[in-house]
Amino acid sequence: MKSFLDRLFKIIDYFTGILTGGMVLFVFLNVILRIFFNSGLTWSEELSRYLFVFVTYIGAISAMRAGEHMTVDILVAKVGPRVQMVLYVISQLIIAILMAILVHGSTKMVLQNIASRTAALGISYAFLYSVGIITGVSIAILALANIAHAVTHPDEISSIVTGSVEEAEHAARPEENKGGNEQ
Repeated sequence: MKSFLDRLFKIIDYFTGILTGGMVLFVFLNVILRIFFNSGLTWSEELSRYLFVFVTYIGAISAMRAGEHMTVDILVAKVGPRVQMVLYVISQLIIAILMAILVHGSTKMVLQNIASRTAALGISYAFLYSVGIITGVSIAILALANIAHAVTHPDEISSIVTGSVEEAEHAARPEENKGGNEQ
């Protein structure tokens, strides 16, 4: 199952990269057309905007899986493992609740905009708002999976919640970073 998820998220990461490349291409094309030909593609701006939204939402899923969202863990790094566990579970539950709110709001938006279409591309707004549902459900599942992992592996809680703190502290000590590691 883990190798399947690893492959799935690798595909998602490639997909996000393709969307980002498309967004950059369309913005660049529109800039060139406006500068040199005094005209642009009306659909290009709209498509770039929607690609940016999709990259952001889909990228948030990948970041949640990799544990790469920004965290403020100064307090958590200073308390014992039991308190770390409680705080970690609470933070993951808050994430799951917020994602449920996102899913609820996105579902309302999808249902309200089934018949509405974008101006230039004619894409259904329901399709565009559905990315909120996908993101909310995915991140909520990942948050609950994080809780399950932390509860079933309580001996790893310190490394789960403070791994980034140790890396940051190491990077902040320039005397340890000397010795040919500069690039």
